Amino acid sequence: MRFDITQVLDAIERHLTTEAALAQAVVDLGQVAWFDALDGGRSVNLLRTGLLVDALSRHLGEDAIMIYPVAGRELLTDADLTSKERMVLGRWAGDGLIEVVATVGDRVPEVAELTGLPVVTRDGYPGLEGRYPWLRGQPDRVLRLIPGDGGARLVGGSPGPAQPGGPGAVLLGRVWRCQRRDCPTFGERRGSTQAVPRMRAGVPVCPRHDEPLINAGPKPPAVTMALIVDGTVRERFVVRAGRPVTVGRSPDDPDGLMIGSHLSGEAAQMISRNHARLDLRDEILLVNDVSTNGTVIRSRKGPFSAADEVHLGGGPPYPLKPWDTVELYDGVVLARADRSLTRSAGGPGSVMGDAPTIAMRPPPKG
Repeated sequence: MRFDITQVLDAIERHLTTEAALAQAVVDLGQVAWFDALDGGRSVNLLRTGLLVDALSRHLGEDAIMIYPVAGRELLTDADLTSKERMVLGRWAGDGLIEVVATVGDRVPEVAELTGLPVVTRDGYPGLEGRYPWLRGQPDRVLRLIPGDGGARLVGGSPGPAQPGGPGAVLLGRVWRCQRRDCPTFGERRGSTQAVPRMRAGVPVCPRHDEPLINAGPKPPAVTMALIVDGTVRERFVVRAGRPVTVGRSPDDPDGLMIGSHLSGEAAQMISRNHARLDLRDEILLVNDVSTNGTVIRSRKGPFSAADEVHLGGGPPYPLKPWDTVELYDGVVLARADRSLTRSAGGPGSVMGDAPTIAMRPPPKG
């Protein structure tokens, strides 16, 4: 049972990010962990995060769900957490996968306000509509978590890609650094990845340490991409200026995107270890075919226009237009994540497949 719980928590971990460019929703992690009506179990359970991931996957019709989790310190110190859960939460906090704040307060809608992301919530944040009018005026951005479907489900619209505007776009267009160099949220090891500063009287501060952030200059341009296999989004990744990304079955570059686990049959044989390299130069996304069997570009002027085929077999980089897709093999596609993506008819998978039922419920009495 211990092995199964570890396996599920590791699966959940792959869906956590404080990288604003990758996240698809913002959530108060404590609201989920303390929501015992989801499973009828103990008062706090970190595995409920997996129920949320599955619910959001079903709601959006994809596997590669990424949530921006905010956790108050009261969750990390809850005495009813198991030792395993406390250890995992500590690791997530130390690795910058969750944002830790003294008290959550309005932090979740603030992150959503600045990024354009939707919120996942139990109550809709009553009383904050004056400060964040979209909580009531844009229902697609408010996804309510309720019990159902054997665990959890979401009620609300299907929000589109995040569209930060105004102060949020300006704020996220800079690289911010915490005065504490080892800070998991805004420390030096974050590189070009960007969490969301907290605003205090118009001053960006570190949400963890509540100290003013240092403006480290403009953020390099970036494009968020998606790997789609057989119509389902399997991975999301970011291509940044000056940081090419090699995609393949098992790339030599440790920072490349390894997709072998998503492949089967002929696709696993025909897609090369190093298949295509994506590079962002002068805000133009370029693709280089570095494969053995070639790459196909499906070039479109818009979402519903007919596609022209361009076959790459080495040669110079090919500049991608916004609606172009890169086909590594039939059914294995790279596309911009801010474009309309195909939903899977079969439905996404589950991170909870190996969760032991006994771990979700209290022990019998007597």
